[in-house]
Amino acid sequence: MHVTAKPSSFQCNLKCDYCFYLEKESQFTHEKWMDDSTLKEFIKQYIAASGNQVYFTWQGGEPTLAGLDFFRKVIHYQQRYAGQKRIFNALQTNGILLNNEWCAFLKEHEFLVGISIDGPQELHDRYRRSNSGNGTFAKVIAAIERLKSYQIEFNTLTVINNIAVIQLMSITLLRFIIF
Repeated sequence: MHVTAKPSSFQCNLKCDYCFYLEKESQFTHEKWMDDSTLKEFIKQYIAASGNQVYFTWQGGEPTLAGLDFFRKVIHYQQRYAGQKRIFNALQTNGILLNNEWCAFLKEHEFLVGISIDGPQELHDRYRRSNSGNGTFAKVIAAIERLKSYQIEFNTLTVINNIAVIQLMSITLLRFIIF
């Protein structure tokens, strides 16, 4: 069994053109954040229902908006309920909030990090923009460099659309960039 949790619901610090959460935001009137009792029960029940290896994937919206204190609680509850089971965590993020404190935490607790980057700067900045409309490529590259400096294992998530396919050669060349 593998579960993806969204602690920040649809909340995000970007306004990506293709994001389906932007359309849904006004439809949600309930609590936008995973509360402590829900987190505790989720972790307890998921670990109990899992085998010897338990995989948690944290996604969003943007999961880092839940804050480091939230993820410290994640680790606390995982350690409390793990018993002899081995826990693995993955975090899918746009990378914008990954500062040194975040990276130290992710390294210490051996998170696998997925970074959202949509190819070369021209493509990425066309779709993944800040709330003020600015491109985010430079910030994502800075996050990747920070992950590398902390020797955190990471991968990338790239949205491919009809425009990106036209520029497939540029995207293909990214595989030769050493992250």
